[in-house]
Amino acid sequence: MAEGKICPICKKWFIPNKYRPNKQIICSSIECQYNRQLKNMEIWRKRNPEYFGYRQAKDSSWQETCRERALEWRKRHTEYLQLYRQQHKDEHRTYMREYMRQWRKKRKVQGA
Repeated sequence: MAEGKICPICKKWFIPNKYRPNKQIICSSIECQYNRQLKNMEIWRKRNPEYFGYRQAKDSSWQETCRERALEWRKRHTEYLQLYRQQHKDEHRTYMREYMRQWRKKRKVQGA
């Protein structure tokens, strides 16, 4: 018979998975599993700090390449953007309104 454990996140008693009872430390509730994943990602990022910035650090044209690739995708998928904007018209308007307000403020400060 499986031995029960206490989850270190939610502090509730649980019965571990029968196939790997010694390996399971966290219970299988969605909240606890989500927290476990967040902690694992945080630990991984601390061990690999340059992973996501590697290409940007090595190649100065990386951002330009990304920008060009995004522009090409937008040219090939114009109907996607139009459909998306039609379906999310109100959200897009509020986003653009706020974006332009911030842009104008920044421009005003730089010009003054």
